[in-house]
Amino acid sequence: MEQFNIIYRLLVATLAVCLMAGCEKEDDYLHLSGFTMGTSYRITLKASQDNANHLHAKIEKKLNRINQLMSTYIDDSELSRFNQSTSLDCQPVSTETFYVIKNSLEVSRLTGGNFDVTVGPLISEWGFDKKQTNDVVPNKRKIKSLLQQIGFEKLSLGIACIKKENANISVNLSAIAKGYGVDQITELLRTNDIENYLVEIGGETASKGMNPDSKPWRLAIEAPVEKQSQIHKVFSPLGLGVATSGDYRNYFEKNEVRFSHTIDPTTGRPITHQLVSVTVLHQQTMLADAFATAFMVMGKEKTMLFAKQNKIPVYLLVKSNNGFEAMHTSEFERHLN
Repeated sequence: MEQFNIIYRLLVATLAVCLMAGCEKEDDYLHLSGFTMGTSYRITLKASQDNANHLHAKIEKKLNRINQLMSTYIDDSELSRFNQSTSLDCQPVSTETFYVIKNSLEVSRLTGGNFDVTVGPLISEWGFDKKQTNDVVPNKRKIKSLLQQIGFEKLSLGIACIKKENANISVNLSAIAKGYGVDQITELLRTNDIENYLVEIGGETASKGMNPDSKPWRLAIEAPVEKQSQIHKVFSPLGLGVATSGDYRNYFEKNEVRFSHTIDPTTGRPITHQLVSVTVLHQQTMLADAFATAFMVMGKEKTMLFAKQNKIPVYLLVKSNNGFEAMHTSEFERHLN
């Protein structure tokens, strides 16, 4: 399976606690897994084996279509063709791509440009679109030049079409497409009368009903340590989509300065604040995904203010003199175990 260009941010693994505790014991819960968008997916659902096999084929077909529409690694994907085009006309796109870009632009507007699907050229310049960074700090002139070539406001929507202001504009949906993929799979499961499931793509999750122990699904936020996986906090999503974004594993150091992979679209430079992890809950996993990225750029104070004003459940981990400080909005309280 071709990869998505997963460059906007590191997805901190949101672990399914029930799976780690041995959910395999229940015969009527089955596990489906595979690869998509440059990462893996895993689905736990209550279904017969025949029904699960039938659904797995549908899921693969659905994820393959999303890849073919929105991947920047597939040369002839719909998004790649849009990016390669120099036309300034409004270019027709599929209903799916239009929907994801429309929601991307709305999140950009709401967050003052801290989420921006056109930021790819800057991330490439900093070397974070590769498995190994190039450890080169771009000069100020180059950053200033690239800032002129990006900007969500340089994209506009027509009737089932997308228009770019200049030919250099390109779109990368890696910070929202996995959440969209989760939503599409959960919709498929619902329409096939599956009442109990957990869907995860690259750390983004959504769930419904009960786990194999006949209890609400429980997830874990990973502790922000670099060399091992540790559970920091367990919570129950209670039917909401979940996305976690982090800033402590994907970086490079140059002359004793640490450069984060999270690029601020408004400055063209890596973030420098103390927020290291943010977990977001939302009815739509797609929007949880996008907001998690925006909040990593915004930092602690702006994120808490925005989340409180918009009643979004968020959980933050922030660097402090004593290690890490945790904070969350009141809307997240009912999800804690």
